[in-house]
Amino acid sequence: MNGFLGEIGKKTAERWLSLLALPGVLYLACVVVATTLGHEHALDVGKLSEQITRWSTGPALKSVGGTVLVLVALLLGSVGVGLLVAAFGALIEMLWMLPGRRRPARWLTDLRRERSREAKRKVDRLTNPLELAGAIAAADRICLLEADRPTWIGDRIRVTRTRVMSVYGLDLDVSWPRLWLIIPEETRKELSAARDALTASARLNAWAVLYLVLTVWWWPAMLVALTTQAAAVIRGRSATSRLAELIEATVDLHAADLESRLRPLQESFSDPQAGPRLTTLMRKGRWDPDSTMGK
Repeated sequence: MNGFLGEIGKKTAERWLSLLALPGVLYLACVVVATTLGHEHALDVGKLSEQITRWSTGPALKSVGGTVLVLVALLLGSVGVGLLVAAFGALIEMLWMLPGRRRPARWLTDLRRERSREAKRKVDRLTNPLELAGAIAAADRICLLEADRPTWIGDRIRVTRTRVMSVYGLDLDVSWPRLWLIIPEETRKELSAARDALTASARLNAWAVLYLVLTVWWWPAMLVALTTQAAAVIRGRSATSRLAELIEATVDLHAADLESRLRPLQESFSDPQAGPRLTTLMRKGRWDPDSTMGK
């Protein structure tokens, strides 16, 4: 048991370092560079080196206590930034999934819907096989069905729900918790990994926003922000596609198993008194519908 707990602690520490501490330290380093150099001396390595030398020979770092305090402040600052990014990433992920019924999200939805319709109208007009294949691929890159969400990610998840409902008549939101309980452990791991990748891409998007803020003081931060944002978009779309495909595959392979497991329940409880009788049996007494358990 001690070995098991130690391994859990080790993995938690590694995850904490990779997700919070190390990216936070890097961001704090960029903050220091930005505030030290500014726009005028943005790429002046000599000035940065001189400033670091002055700090390193200052009284704060000459004592062990001062050094420890600086290191603790750096650690707490990096973790604080990491926690902020984690919260901001969760918000971004929520925004990705918005239905887009209110402005300004509705404007984005209308824009994507019109692009999708135009792409599909182009498909309908073409007859040349090569041109038709390219037009279909272009339309699918916007949305596999007609776009109805402000973001590509939100639409890709919506398409999964629509397909499952169309083919199987299953409400994915209702059926998924039950499917999750009966699918194999390996399938759960694959789904969890895809879901974690989507969350990580949202977190990367949040880092891009934070680096964008630094451009107020240091223009090279714009390059970092754009590079990070591009990586976030690519990783986000890839993770969403994989997650959506895994969800559909899970339904394809296990929907019948879910139906077979729920059929005896449906047959057993076709009698409206079956539930109360079972409750009475389990409680070893008369069932009171007004009791806390009966409500």
